Amino acid sequence: MLFALLMGVAPAVVAQVKFSKDLRKLTEWYAGRYENVSQVRRDSLAQPVLVYVTPIWENLVSDAIWMYEEITDLQKNVISQRIYRFADVNAFQWEAVIYELPGIEQYVGAWQNPSAFDELDPEVDLNGLADCTIIFNKKGETKYAGATIRKECKYGKKNAYYVTSAIEIYENKIIRADRGFEHDHTQLWGPVGEEKGWEMKKIDQKLVDAKEKAKADAEAAKAKKRKAAEDKRAAAKAKAEAKKAK
Repeated sequence: MLFALLMGVAPAVVAQVKFSKDLRKLTEWYAGRYENVSQVRRDSLAQPVLVYVTPIWENLVSDAIWMYEEITDLQKNVISQRIYRFADVNAFQWEAVIYELPGIEQYVGAWQNPSAFDELDPEVDLNGLADCTIIFNKKGETKYAGATIRKECKYGKKNAYYVTSAIEIYENKIIRADRGFEHDHTQLWGPVGEEKGWEMKKIDQKLVDAKEKAKADAEAAKAKKRKAAEDKRAAAKAKAEAKKAK
């Protein structure tokens, strides 16, 4: 049962699933805003992107942790949109099943307002894509590495027969690689060989807010200084005109 708000059942009495500590850490690390400026500086072929990941249905869902991911270029043109259902598999593995939402395009920018998804019911409006399940394993205490297992995922395939996804999640960065293949397993697009794909660093929102505030304060100080100079010139002009009138 996904929702607390079911017929005749009050949210307060719906039993909440106890997620493992690692599942919570994995999803908490994943949530955030990312950019790959450092990668672009090192590799002129790397595409500059922005990634936004946010939890959705936090107060409504009881059997999994759901997340919305949006990837755009610097002009805010959407490259990819995904909805993930994160859940425990066993004590050592965790899964993220990609869910398809028809008309997901209308939710562009919803990372800023996750409640936009509250009108939807995952059991009714979304289609789970088992072939696109990403299985995560813990690598030491600093990384969770996940990848699709099957070679049958069709989500976001473009001109490919199937796609694979690999994601490494750290506390302050993620590495993401999607690859498209022909039916004979010939790669059509995506990172090749040992290339890792997008290397994205989590944006420190507090630092961003501080920089924006400092910029706004500096602009305000300049405007105040310009206004004082203008007032001084106006006063001097008025004084000169008054003197001339005498």
